[in-house]
Amino acid sequence: MPRQLYFDRLLCGTILALMFFGLVMVFSATSVDTGDSLELLKKQGFAAVIGLAAMRGLMFIDYRRFANPWLVQGIAGATVILLILVLFSSQAANTNRFMSIFGYQFQPSELAKLALVVFLSAYLAQNASRLKEWRTVAGAGLMVAILSGLIVWGKDLGTAVCIALIAGVMLWAAGIRFRYFVIAGVLGVIAMFVLINVEPYRWDRIVAFLHPEEDPLGKNYQIRQSKIAVATGSFLGQGLMDGQQKMYFLPARHTDFIFAVVCEELGFVAAFFLVAAFGVILWRGAAIARHARDDLGRYLAIGVTAMIVCQAMINLGVVLGMLPTKGLPLPFISYGNSALIVFLAASGLLLNVSQHAE
Repeated sequence: MPRQLYFDRLLCGTILALMFFGLVMVFSATSVDTGDSLELLKKQGFAAVIGLAAMRGLMFIDYRRFANPWLVQGIAGATVILLILVLFSSQAANTNRFMSIFGYQFQPSELAKLALVVFLSAYLAQNASRLKEWRTVAGAGLMVAILSGLIVWGKDLGTAVCIALIAGVMLWAAGIRFRYFVIAGVLGVIAMFVLINVEPYRWDRIVAFLHPEEDPLGKNYQIRQSKIAVATGSFLGQGLMDGQQKMYFLPARHTDFIFAVVCEELGFVAAFFLVAAFGVILWRGAAIARHARDDLGRYLAIGVTAMIVCQAMINLGVVLGMLPTKGLPLPFISYGNSALIVFLAASGLLLNVSQHAE
């Protein structure tokens, strides 16, 4: 008699709680826009429905299907094509990040994160006996370079950095030799120096981060307003819907800086539990990876966990002024249809692996 499969219910409950909390905070953060608030909530709610459907679908298929080279290469190829097509779309905020599909804005760079996790998981599992060879590392690095290069071409450096971090965590877990990380680190520093200098606004963000006390109404305006929101919240906050910084003081209040709204309205207590929720995802993801039945499951668990937790830590670091400003949403919480769908789908894959864990 085959054993009954059980997914990680604590992990699933945490993810669903974050998603519903995100819907509440998106509505609160946009409540000053009387005309747009319900519209944005409807769009985010629709994305949540699609994401939940994708999550359930990926929970109950056999994750070992992703060992099929044709399927993996098809996913990677389709993602690359989408990243190329979006370069020819109309610009939004001086970037080529979004393309319109049936009237909805879709961000292929969000899909690229999950596609990278699937590709590297299958690639590393397939080449388990050759992980010490430079050819194996070069093959993985080529895919990372293609995805991150196309994303940078669309003027989205933050997502490219996130792609590199996910790949780094997965390759480190695979036991790649340290010297390859040194080489990649040197090349990465050179690339970052060039990319920061070719776009003046990127250099302005670095200067603002290094000198937070200067230009409070210019380069440091956003992060200054974010810190005011966080500090104003104190221990219990000003009350849901009662925040003041969202009254057109804090830019990107419902997207990249929604954590500042959480802190102002619900205080340290809510912020603590929100950070703890991502800690639970890290804990359960690491446990699932440790007890996975095969290399493919282990790498999928590591990749999805890194994908969620790394982006969350970057976003929180930016909002608190610990990192230079980057355009990365907080997983499950920030407004962003593509991000919510992809993160829920990735969570389904992680829960899938948990069912087969020993």
